[in-house]
Amino acid sequence: MTEEPVTVHVGLTGHIDHGKTALAAALSEGVFTAGLDRHPQARQRGMTIDLGFTMFHLGDYVVTLVDAPGHADLIRSVVAGASIIDMAILTVAADEGPKVQTGEHLVVLDSMGISSLLVAITKIDLVGREQVERVERQMRSILSDLSFDDVRFVRVSAKTREGLDELRQTLLDMLRPRPRDRDGPFLMPIDHAFPVRGHGTVVTGTILRGCISSDNLVELAPQGLRARVRTIQTFGQSRKAACAGDRVGINVPDLDHRDIVRGYYLCQPHSLANSPQFLVRLQRTRLYSGRVTSGMRLSAHVGMRAVTCEVIPLVEIEGRLVLCEEAEDEEFLAVLRSSRPIAIEPGMRVLLLRTDLPPTTMRIVASGAVRWTTSPTTVYRRTVRRGTVHRLREADVLVVGLATRRERALQLRGLRVRAAGGAVGTIGEPFGTKGVVSISFDSPVTEGEEVYLDVFREVRLGG
Repeated sequence: MTEEPVTVHVGLTGHIDHGKTALAAALSEGVFTAGLDRHPQARQRGMTIDLGFTMFHLGDYVVTLVDAPGHADLIRSVVAGASIIDMAILTVAADEGPKVQTGEHLVVLDSMGISSLLVAITKIDLVGREQVERVERQMRSILSDLSFDDVRFVRVSAKTREGLDELRQTLLDMLRPRPRDRDGPFLMPIDHAFPVRGHGTVVTGTILRGCISSDNLVELAPQGLRARVRTIQTFGQSRKAACAGDRVGINVPDLDHRDIVRGYYLCQPHSLANSPQFLVRLQRTRLYSGRVTSGMRLSAHVGMRAVTCEVIPLVEIEGRLVLCEEAEDEEFLAVLRSSRPIAIEPGMRVLLLRTDLPPTTMRIVASGAVRWTTSPTTVYRRTVRRGTVHRLREADVLVVGLATRRERALQLRGLRVRAAGGAVGTIGEPFGTKGVVSISFDSPVTEGEEVYLDVFREVRLGG
């Protein structure tokens, strides 16, 4: 008995009209770039693969090629499938060279942890050798600032088929399937839903985690609707079960396809949280030069879902999450607050975009992962009190201005302060009745030097 081929997933990316669809057509054996409910083969088989997903055999692998025709679709596919996509192909047209979206796609792939990249310089039949070499040099320069582990180049023409054999061989050499989590609770982002006569609703997607079998009970998130699985197919072939990494169509007749939006999940009941706000740890995109300020509204891609969110940057100080007006560090925490709940869990990848910027500029602001599925209901606002070193004593110093009366000075005992010169101190006993405090510093200070005390006030974030 021969083993079944291993399914691997390859993201197909690149600027519009740089040859993604033509390359997919040249490589693929299955249906490509046609709506499921409109394609003749889809009608004959009842259910099949979704828009943009094609397949072909390569060595011991079945390769599914994730070809997202639109920029937004590409981002959704890569963000949602970051744990499934094994590598990516980036198409760059030889007659045009790299564009802004070429750079954006590279940032998306790099941010989502895709480590292997095959750069296909396409349309080489349209230009001379010098132009092809010029484009390859440009791409090598761009990629030198990114962190891909394995990058290779192939020159190809889908029209004349020159370079296709080399591309297939290079792809085979680079493929390293990622480990699939088959033991966790079932999770599949839905990229398409449609009715099939005599069967009811069919949803398609790539299983991110766990396994699913006929007659299993599943949940549609974030709605919470329940349904039984009737049948499962992979590329038109019926199956009794499917697991993480499989590209499937699932027949769930109890659900109405009109209730399902791209980016919803089919999952094990009770396995996903629904929340309108959540905490994320983000890494700023190096090529984005703008600010990230409190209250800023950005497009957040969370899994395969895109929602508009208010960004509330935070900083960790002495174990507290403290509000700040602007994210100043390259890596920062933030609460993302949406107008409606979304299905979410810790570890899900997040990408923030400025959709108000023109496509000629870098619009990807930051990327990261969900830390908590509900944001902390209580954070802190920091204010700074300023005092002045009044008198130097043998064991400590006296500071005025941090408190106005003795009762308040007593409440400050044990709190840490910092001096303008960098010394750190601890507030001790009050001196006299007018709020003067004694402070022991870890290094010398001078009379008249300013002293700062951080005061934290609880702030409850809205639900």
